[in-house]
Amino acid sequence: MKQRKKYLVIGLITSIFIFFVIPMTSSVIIYEKQFGSRNETPQHLKYEVFDFENLEQIPAYFKSNHNQLLAGYVYTNPEVVHPNGVIIVAHGLGAGHNTYLPEIYYMTQNGYTVFAYDGTGNDESEGKSIVGLPQAVIDLDYAINYVKDDEQFDGLPIMLYGHSMGGYAVIAVLNHHSDITAVVERSGFYESTDIIDELGGQMFGSVFHLLKPYFRLYEQLKFGEYASLNGLEVLANTNVNVMFMHSKDDEVISYDQSFSKYEALFGTRGNFKFISYQNRGHDVVVDERLNQTLRTQIEEEYGSYHAMPKETRQMYDEILYELEKRLDLSVMQQIIDFYNQWIVKEYE
Repeated sequence: MKQRKKYLVIGLITSIFIFFVIPMTSSVIIYEKQFGSRNETPQHLKYEVFDFENLEQIPAYFKSNHNQLLAGYVYTNPEVVHPNGVIIVAHGLGAGHNTYLPEIYYMTQNGYTVFAYDGTGNDESEGKSIVGLPQAVIDLDYAINYVKDDEQFDGLPIMLYGHSMGGYAVIAVLNHHSDITAVVERSGFYESTDIIDELGGQMFGSVFHLLKPYFRLYEQLKFGEYASLNGLEVLANTNVNVMFMHSKDDEVISYDQSFSKYEALFGTRGNFKFISYQNRGHDVVVDERLNQTLRTQIEEEYGSYHAMPKETRQMYDEILYELEKRLDLSVMQQIIDFYNQWIVKEYE
């Protein structure tokens, strides 16, 4: 009997190690390797405010969940006396808000004030690391509260604009802010662990998918209820007006695993608008001709962007981010028209 109990205990301990300790430890290591450091936007991807005519920038620092100070900025066109509203910009993973200055500029020249910021652990903001994907939702939550509490924005409709990780954030945060006028979600995803699972599966194969429950548990421990915010559940219960923009050939965030699911479930909702693109990759606002020219060259010479040598990749990035060629103004106008539409309805 004692021998049997001994084997049972050994078997139990072994099972715990195999099915919990080892995969959980592996998940924590992978997660912290991905998100456990700061992000500094490469200099060649940054813009200077003085490169934009009629664009003013005013610093506006605010604190996030652990008292870390985030660098926020108010962007305006000094010729606009009565702005249509304020657009809060949530940036993607791997770059701070500065890389979105061409879009910010276009918004200000079309009558909007823009509030943009660097998330925790990014560029000018405090934080030892970017922490994880739900941190983007937390930072946006605090940014919205800052805008709501600041008198300079009193009476202005509040809009959100998010790309990639920021796209995930602008949807998830609606669980806390049902009074947002309109949201543009560009190339986003609806659950943090899904994108970790998707990207990990591409790199390590199908066995990586077995770690998804452990990533979810770790995020729950790190972020609490913010980690539970699921875009699909939020959208099912919101009356906020949302426009979704995604290209079918997006190699970063799967079109089928995000946009298609949104559209299949909510395509008939009057407060949602879905715009699907072809051959625009992960950044649908980039000029289509520029994007196609660069992609063709990259595929012919290297097969894919990620196969390029680092120095060559920087050269192509510099062309892609060249200010005079960057934006597809027709796509940007779609964004402005969407915001304008719901502002008009708000005041009818």
